[in-house]
This record gives sequence, C-alpha cells and structure tokens, in this order.
Amino acid sequence: MNALARVAFALAVVASTPLVAAEAGACRPEAAMTGMRERIVSLQEQMDRIEWTTDRAVQRHLMDLHAKRMREGMREIRNRDLEPACRMEMMTSMMDVMIRHQQAMEDPEERR
Repeated sequence: MNALARVAFALAVVASTPLVAAEAGACRPEAAMTGMRERIVSLQEQMDRIEWTTDRAVQRHLMDLHAKRMREGMREIRNRDLEPACRMEMMTSMMDVMIRHQQAMEDPEERR
C-alpha cells in the first residue's frame, strides 16, 4: 500500500472520531439530533463510495450530489437551535466530510 493510501485510510479513521464523540457527547439525545447524525453518517458513506469509484464521470456525478447534500447539511446545522458544544461537534464532523470532498476533487495524478 503506498503512502497516500495509508494517509487516506488514517484520515478516514480520524474523520469518524468526531461523529462517535457527537453520539455520546454534548448533543441532547432527541429525535432531531438523531436525524443530523444520520445525515453526517450518510455523507461519510457517500464519500466512501466516491473514493472507491474509478469511473471519473460517475465520480463527478456523485461529487455534485455530495456537494448539494453538504450544503443542505450545513444549512440545517445553522438553522437548528443547538447547544454550543453540540454545534461544535456537528460542525467538526461536517468539516471532516468537506475535507474528504476537497481531497477527492483533486486530480488523482496530482495526489501521487
């Protein structure tokens, strides 16, 4: 496994950490927060699919859908009345997904 693949794997593991913290952290255990957590998990799963897709046309299509869903998720976080610590956890999880999105947008040849 090359160094870039190892780094990508390590980032994926680290990216899931804030979500685990958000599940047991400062966010109130209510149905609205369950929906936000499910949205973040869905975004992470979409990024996994994008990263493993080899067809560039399919990958671009999935990236467009993912970008739309990220914007919707950020809008939801902004519109909800969250405790500051809970907002920070959700924003951290979204930031991790956005970083993965940006890295996937790079040309694969540049990443080597």
